[in-house]
Amino acid sequence: MNEWMPRIGSVPYLNARPLLEGLEYPITELVPARLCEEFQKGGLDAALLSSIDVLSESDAVVVDGVAIASQGAVHSVILAYTGELAALSKIQLDPSSHTSNALLQVILSEFYGLVLDYVQIEALEPLVLPRLLIGDPAIEFRKQKTSSEIKFLDLGEEWYRHTKLPFVFALWIVRNEFMQKKSLADALRFAKSRGVSRFSAIAAQTPDPDFAIRYFTQSISYDLGDAEKWGLALFQKLLIKHHLISDREPLANFI
Repeated sequence: MNEWMPRIGSVPYLNARPLLEGLEYPITELVPARLCEEFQKGGLDAALLSSIDVLSESDAVVVDGVAIASQGAVHSVILAYTGELAALSKIQLDPSSHTSNALLQVILSEFYGLVLDYVQIEALEPLVLPRLLIGDPAIEFRKQKTSSEIKFLDLGEEWYRHTKLPFVFALWIVRNEFMQKKSLADALRFAKSRGVSRFSAIAAQTPDPDFAIRYFTQSISYDLGDAEKWGLALFQKLLIKHHLISDREPLANFI
């Protein structure tokens, strides 16, 4: 057993699998909202947190170079609805999400000028539209769609269409007091490098390998570079503008 064995948390979604490739540490898998709670109460040394949760952390140490992001349609973060978008009055949010819930509100308010009633629910069943869906449940709902009347607003696509910047959904954050932050950050970057070189092998382990390889290569980006950081900074400004988070300095503590 490694003496500095870190406690790592990730999301239980297909999009995170390439970031865990080759990691030799136990991984706790929780939906984004629960993952944030576990990190904040001290149960994890590192976690793949929703970007809004990272932006809200006053003591965030972010692993540079690694993210779950998109530059266009992301496929797995969607508003499912019927009728016309402008006619919607109430939307159910996804109880497992923080970032996507906020991104939906930013997009509809900032880019469409819509003021709606957003409803927090406790569970995903029963499914009532319009509703925001994220992750594997969103993928499955799209595959199983039974009515041609159901429409999808892809939040990654909408963000890129209006901003021409990538959108960052999640980042690795490391607890500031964790003594081996650099070693852990290096391990997480190595796992990402290994994962993106093994898309085909990872996809082959899923129930739908053809979809998984398209998803990894066409929908998701795993980089955190300058463009992604500019997208994060803009998202932060819009979150503050629409009173979804308190005002604070942009992310600067990267390792």
